[in-house]
Amino acid sequence: MSIRTGWGYLGPDYSQGTLETMASLVGTGTDYMWLVGAWAVKNGGSCTTINAKPEVKARENCNFSPPGSEDFKETGYQQMYDIIKSGLRVATMHSGGDKDIDQYMDIIEKASADAGMTLDEIRAKRHTFDHLSLAPRPGQLDRLKKLGMMTSGNPMYVYNTAPDVAKDYGEEYTAWIDPRKNQVDAGIMSSLETDTPLSQHEGTIFEVAVVELTRRSMDGNLVELTRRSMDGKVHSPNMQMDRERVLKSMTTWGAYYLIREKLLGSLEPGKLADMIIIDRDYLTIPEEEVGKIQVLATMVGGKFVYAGRDFATENGMSPVGYQRN
Repeated sequence: MSIRTGWGYLGPDYSQGTLETMASLVGTGTDYMWLVGAWAVKNGGSCTTINAKPEVKARENCNFSPPGSEDFKETGYQQMYDIIKSGLRVATMHSGGDKDIDQYMDIIEKASADAGMTLDEIRAKRHTFDHLSLAPRPGQLDRLKKLGMMTSGNPMYVYNTAPDVAKDYGEEYTAWIDPRKNQVDAGIMSSLETDTPLSQHEGTIFEVAVVELTRRSMDGNLVELTRRSMDGKVHSPNMQMDRERVLKSMTTWGAYYLIREKLLGSLEPGKLADMIIIDRDYLTIPEEEVGKIQVLATMVGGKFVYAGRDFATENGMSPVGYQRN
């Protein structure tokens, strides 16, 4: 394989025996594909604690019920409870809305207590949630840290949803979209994600990463995904990240999410020789050029899986892999 990927179990069988078996397999697989956790196929909507017009709140799909009730058993929250009680880690979970995350943490505490887990055992699971769409709110950070959780987020949500969030809830709540800075300031790791395979639009991860630095719309191929913010407006500049921590969110923190931090995420003896070669220095170029960085070559396990035409010619080798036009 030319990539490495952690995968999350998504049903169809959520029986206790199956979940306990899956729990024993977390972290197992090969150096190219391994199990990182599971999530509930029916997990909640995008429920928030924000006051808004009735028609806005109706779109949030709030469907909470207390654990143990008949309604609870019919929701994804029952599946989540069963996953956590079995000892399985929650990971790769789609989520949205801070109230959903309140419910999620309630279930972590309830299911873990019912299973007899200590706080240290809960923290060792590294439970996660993805997207960072209107979550977490600032008041949730202490609890996230206490439970040993981390998150993963997509900076493109700043521009896919920020104009609508500003209209529906108020501009101040755009700070709840990809609020990575609040988390890392509090000592919570947060990895960077994309929802769209970059190959679909010939973009690069740096076109995504630059949004963390500026929280502004950008030039480049990904602009087609961000038409609603093409005025270049900066949303919640207090959430702008520095380059070093954005780099960590793409590397070492991502490896921690994938429970492979001893093998991936940095270039050092004893780790897998995975790297990209880029055409300019990410740490020193003007900030507005970060989104224009191009990948010249990619190595996985010390072997080229991609080498662009120009790079290959300059280094006396043949091009490797799909060639961008």
